[in-house]
Amino acid sequence: MWDMETLLILIDSSPFMVLFKDRQGRWIWMNQSFIKEMDLPPREEILGKHTQDLLPESKDLCREDREVVARGEPLLGLLRKVTLPSGRKRWHLTDKIPIKTPGNGVAGVAVFIRDVTEQREAQRKLERLNRVLEAVLDVNQLMVREKLGRNHLLNEICGILVKGQCYESVWIILLDPQTGYLLDVFSLTETKAEIKRCLSPQFVSHLTMDSKDGFSAIKYEDLLRKGWQLPKRYTGKVLISSRLEHGKKTYGVICASLPRNVELEIKEKDLFLTLANDIAYALHKLDDRDELRREKIFWEKLFNVSPEGVVLCAPDGRVMRVNNAFCHIFRFSSPEEVIGKNIDSIVADEITFEEARSFTEAAARGERVSVESVRQRVDGTLIDVSILGIPIKIDEDLAGVYAIYRDITDKKMYERAMKENIATLFRVWRQTIELIASVSELRDPYTAGHQKRVAELAKFMAMKMRLSPESVDAVEMASLIHDVGKIKVPAEILSKPGPLDEVEYLLVKTHPQAGYNLLKDIDFPWPVAEIVLQHHERLDGSGYPQGLKGKEILQEARIIAVADVVEAMASDRPYRKALGIETALKEIKRGRGTLYDEEAVDACLALFEEGLVIPLFEKVIF
Repeated sequence: MWDMETLLILIDSSPFMVLFKDRQGRWIWMNQSFIKEMDLPPREEILGKHTQDLLPESKDLCREDREVVARGEPLLGLLRKVTLPSGRKRWHLTDKIPIKTPGNGVAGVAVFIRDVTEQREAQRKLERLNRVLEAVLDVNQLMVREKLGRNHLLNEICGILVKGQCYESVWIILLDPQTGYLLDVFSLTETKAEIKRCLSPQFVSHLTMDSKDGFSAIKYEDLLRKGWQLPKRYTGKVLISSRLEHGKKTYGVICASLPRNVELEIKEKDLFLTLANDIAYALHKLDDRDELRREKIFWEKLFNVSPEGVVLCAPDGRVMRVNNAFCHIFRFSSPEEVIGKNIDSIVADEITFEEARSFTEAAARGERVSVESVRQRVDGTLIDVSILGIPIKIDEDLAGVYAIYRDITDKKMYERAMKENIATLFRVWRQTIELIASVSELRDPYTAGHQKRVAELAKFMAMKMRLSPESVDAVEMASLIHDVGKIKVPAEILSKPGPLDEVEYLLVKTHPQAGYNLLKDIDFPWPVAEIVLQHHERLDGSGYPQGLKGKEILQEARIIAVADVVEAMASDRPYRKALGIETALKEIKRGRGTLYDEEAVDACLALFEEGLVIPLFEKVIF
């Protein structure tokens, strides 16, 4: 077994601090680790001394020694922060054990001390990181639950970070993402006015400097040297900040002051950057939510204030929403009166129900519906409406049908009145033209009925050629007075029984121009004057009075030219007997494509082959 001297040698070389005291508290032995760590003189100079002679903080130490001696039981795990004679601050973990005599008495106290300053500092840093981490988690939970808006969220974040003892003060500075102008500031420890006094453009510029990660840490004294004004309570502290960025937008800056004597750890910097990124993301989502809310309000107002009746239906035709205009059009007292009902059952009567249902089914198949029809008000009265049904699809699935109803009763009444007016005007024009034709034929009894027969044949030709109704009317009306210019030709020339000499023929050839001059100032709904002017023109330019060719001649005039030739040859003239319909048809066949329009010739020949126009010529042919 080892002797006492050997044990003391071993203990003297131990890294732990060891001190032996007698019952009176005198130091009777200590190892080298104790002497060195406690910043004490050599062993020879301190043996026999009391604790209060050498250590500044001795009151509690002496009390503990007396308790161990009195009770005869150890005191273990005593953790305390001590100030050494040199002024150094250290953390010690102490065990005090009674030194027993063979008779079980207490001869003194053995003190075993471990310096745990590094472990304590690591623990303190870990506890701080845990507090910051918990605060970040709390902030994230807050952001998930937040319903009251941006200002409430940012004030609560400041509260979590300060009340959670992470930072002594926190500022959140909001900037306009587009212009960089200051929008607002938030803090639990400073007023807005105090913060804004500090926020010079240079200060904000520094906080938002273009660093790689958007993070900065600067001491209070460095800020003062740059001329920035911060309250004196920040003396000796470090201000950390990070940009609040998401995507390409900078929403602002978050600033926090570290507690005094706290050094910024890399892990805490990473947590702070994570916090800044989370806040920026939350601001981005709040912007999106606000934008969606604004859009929703906009569309709600647009839906409700629309002057058209708007209804949103499920695919089965059940009404989900209607606006006030819809209720007004159909005389419902409120939207609640129709919601949940089938749209066709509330606006269609027995006559139009099947039609309405077919439109609803078409929209449910994804087809766009646009119709004008009649629907029934709640009081049973019928109204004209235009209906636009638009299928609404989400991911190719039909979510419903958006329908717009417009009351077009006044429009329909106007249209009917317009049609009646147009019909009346048309009758007046026709009567006017027929009157002009009658007057012109009074001077030329040999051509009596000529214009009417030309008009009938030309009309049928235009219809055979599938011209528009307006063009058919133009052909017919112009045909009825195509020779009106002959009233400017002497009657004796028109009724001359023999051939015309050159001068007389030239006078007759003036009738298209004369007709044009008579008609050009009358506001017909058709180009009657131009057609009359051109009805003796020929495709090859051999006609008169202008010598027009091909497409230069109006189509209506080309049709009348063919009908005029056929009727003239098939009828008696003052200077000859009728040549017959066969001769007339041979003539237009001969001139097809050179003198006469091909389509017009083909239409005329087809009409005679089908026997549709022969009755027009029976009296003059046979």
